[in-house]
Amino acid sequence: MKKQNLSLKEIFLEDERFRISYYFSLEKQILSIKKVGLLNPPLVALRDKQFILVSGWKRVLACIKLSLFSIPVFVLEEEDDLKSFLVAFYENLATREFSLLEKAEILRRLKKFGEDEKSIVKGYLPLLDIPPTVSNLESFLAFSGLEPEVKKIIHQKSIPFSSVRMLVGFTTQERKLLLPLLFPAGQNKFKGILEDLKEISKRNDISPKKILSSKEIQDIMGSEKLSPLQKSDSVRLILRKKRYPALSLRKESFDSLLKKLRLPKTVEVKPSPFFEEENFSVNFSFGNSEELQANLLKLQELSSRKEFSAIFKFK
Repeated sequence: MKKQNLSLKEIFLEDERFRISYYFSLEKQILSIKKVGLLNPPLVALRDKQFILVSGWKRVLACIKLSLFSIPVFVLEEEDDLKSFLVAFYENLATREFSLLEKAEILRRLKKFGEDEKSIVKGYLPLLDIPPTVSNLESFLAFSGLEPEVKKIIHQKSIPFSSVRMLVGFTTQERKLLLPLLFPAGQNKFKGILEDLKEISKRNDISPKKILSSKEIQDIMGSEKLSPLQKSDSVRLILRKKRYPALSLRKESFDSLLKKLRLPKTVEVKPSPFFEEENFSVNFSFGNSEELQANLLKLQELSSRKEFSAIFKFK
């Protein structure tokens, strides 16, 4: 390995055979180079008379943003792609944590460069903190084949392995329909939407694409009055009703009854999840003893009304 200066124009960025990172911010890297320069030169290799990056995409892209003319690089004198890739892999393994998608790209490239599955499972999965099973390898290889826009959401929201594995089970067209729903959702809602859709599809023998293409869902997605988050929440409510029709009807009746009671905003009556227990809980907030007394009197007054007694029919 030798060190030399290269013009940035000499580095052929169209060849991404060794690249594992695609979704990152250059802001801090640019600041670092501005303040102290490029302390850790990227690693390049010569292929077909062109210099291609083996490691250091963030550094090189930051230098391009800064309009630098040339940078120092280490030139790897190794012609075998697998051996070259392993140099970058072990260098990075010692200095940083890989994201879920980076692990997927690493495994895909190991296989592409000729490493056999048995060696990958036994030798590399443990290094990446992945349980060494063939099924886990297959899952991560499938992750690497997801669409770029899907990968971007997975990265931005740090979606965990279990949810990404569910997402892989949908078709490309279905994932395209899911994207506007998943983008505004947090991790729990993200997972909930996928679980509900999968269960409805399986139970009713109908494709997720057909469910997502239904008029009631498309009317929501096409609404100009709703924000992306409101659309996601509204569609999730529809999916929950379809998955748990009896429970949804029971909850609607319960909420309607509470509405008739006209509870103070500071008082909340809640059943157990799925109405599986007999007990109900009452929560209320107060800032002083007068507010406490007012809430207690209001509850005492409400407890004598027939609407309140009807709550216990939901046991």
